[in-house]
Amino acid sequence: MTVTETTPAPPGDNGSPGAAPPGPRHRGRWLLLGFGALLTAAAVILAVLAGTYQPVQFGNEYGGADPGLPAGHLQFVNHFGLDTGQVYAPPQADVFTLVESLANYGPEPVRIEAVSILSPQQQANAADGTPAFPVTPAGAVRWRLEESGFGQTGPVSGLSVTGHSLAPGQPIVVGIPLRQSGRCYDPSGWEQINAFYVEERFGPFTQWVAVPLTAPLLLHTPSDPGNPEPARDLVCPGAAK
Repeated sequence: MTVTETTPAPPGDNGSPGAAPPGPRHRGRWLLLGFGALLTAAAVILAVLAGTYQPVQFGNEYGGADPGLPAGHLQFVNHFGLDTGQVYAPPQADVFTLVESLANYGPEPVRIEAVSILSPQQQANAADGTPAFPVTPAGAVRWRLEESGFGQTGPVSGLSVTGHSLAPGQPIVVGIPLRQSGRCYDPSGWEQINAFYVEERFGPFTQWVAVPLTAPLLLHTPSDPGNPEPARDLVCPGAAK
């Protein structure tokens, strides 16, 4: 009788008894995959937090004039009792300046990229050729320190707000030059603007945030600047009678 000697099969990778443990190369691959997943999750969480992080809010002051910018004609109306009322801009062809304030209520500095009376959607429409309505920006937005509050002293005026680093707890006043979007206006129609917009940068993230106006801006409905023939019920200052 012939005796045949059997040779054990080599260890497999299917987890069967006798299978060899993963080598260093396999362990390193799994560690890299796990580390990559953690980095991805951390980046997603950071992006979500940055998207909801809005330390820039209303400061302490509003209204009044800003040195170096055209004041125009503005007046407070409907301010009864504790009601802040509205800032009324009578029909005017010249530039007027809306004065508001900002403060950084967060623990870290925030860079101000831009300030605009137009929402991001309105800015996109204007870039595509759609005229802004009912007001249009009429110059660079400037800032100065508030004269009181948060231990700040000032004022410092004549500086563009673009690129300003707003320190934690720092309030600033911003002057936003505006112009009525149409030369003519409807004496029985009204428009109200309730917020202005700030583009803030925190770390690598940039976003626009809406800052409510304490006293909304009120004005008669201007004519459509894209319509060369205004309706008959519109009033056009300076037009021949």
